Parts: sequence; structure tokens; C-alpha cells
Amino acid sequence: MHAWKTHLLLIAIIAAPLSALADCPALYEVPSDEGKAWLGMSAGGFIAGEGQSFHLECSSLLVTVSFEIILDGQNWYGVPPLGAGDMLYCEIRTLSGVTLLSTSRMLDFDVGQRWIIFDFSGHSFELIQGDYLIACYPAFAKQARLAYHQSSDLYSEGIRYISENGGAGPWLPADPVHGDLAFQVIALGTVPAESAAWGQVKALYR
Repeated sequence: MHAWKTHLLLIAIIAAPLSALADCPALYEVPSDEGKAWLGMSAGGFIAGEGQSFHLECSSLLVTVSFEIILDGQNWYGVPPLGAGDMLYCEIRTLSGVTLLSTSRMLDFDVGQRWIIFDFSGHSFELIQGDYLIACYPAFAKQARLAYHQSSDLYSEGIRYISENGGAGPWLPADPVHGDLAFQVIALGTVPAESAAWGQVKALYR
């Protein structure tokens, strides 16, 4: 007599996690305007790293992190430019300073403005809901730029961070007036597995 109710409940048990998964954004991004943030060795002798915090809305598997790099092929203040064959690093960090994941990729061009993608998919690493810092820095004493959105505080869920010692940090938050770094994060939302014994399901309708 209550079989149809039981079936509806089972559908609800299955549908609830799927609905939660559908609500999880797969893409977090900020576009650039004309902003060009210094990356790498400076005339002052420090190595500038650039980062951005962002808010992950639900537990997700991290897939990729991308930054928009600008290479002009020019020497600035006696510092050579980054180019093809040079290595960049990307880290996922907590805001308290703990490095969770790190990867690298080699540049394959000398001049231009392109999105560079850091692939984290092979780690199968799940980030819980919360705030994180994505950071980028070079492996060599060279320089380039990362594009950022300078005209306003476009992204209210995070702020730009800067390091004056490359990946070693410390990573310090910049004033929001300095805009947000252009970035893209792709993450696949996950939900906890849910199950109910058949007896528990039937007991709900007694």
C-alpha cells in the first residue's frame, strides 16, 4: 500500500546529492583588464610571486588552475625575460600558509599574452568548502607579468596576494584597491555518499 511512498523516498535520497552537486560551480574566474602585475626578479633584487585567494563554495576535486601570463621578450632594469623553456610553479595553499598541492609547467612561447594551465587532475585531491590561495612564481631569476583586473575590486570573495621571496613567501594580502589577479579554477563538486538500510526506509512509514 505504501510502496509508492517508499519509491518516492528512494528517489529523494538519490536526487538530493545530485541536486547538491548541480549547485556546485565548476568554474571560478576573474577576467583581466589592462593590469600587468610584476612576476619574478625585480630591479630591487627580490623575486615577486603573485597569488589570489578565492572561495570554494562546496567540497570539490581540483582539476586545473590557470593564470594569464604576459611575455614581452624585453630586458627590464637589467633582468632578462621569462620565455620558452622556463619553469613556472603553482601552489594551492591555505590562507594560514600551509601548502596543499604544488605543480609546475614549462613555458612554450617567448612573446605574447596567453592563459597558462596548471593541471592538478592527476592528484585527485579534494578541497573542502572554504577559502584558498592560488599562487604563481618562477623558478628562474627572470621576469614577466601576470594580468590582473586593476580598475576595481571585481571579486568580492577574495583578494590579491604578493610574495617578495617567490614561493618561500610570506604571502601577504594586498590592499583591495590593487585589484584581483586574473585566474580560472576548474573544480568538480563532490557530495558525501548517502545510504539507508531497507528496514530504516520502511520504518519511516510505520
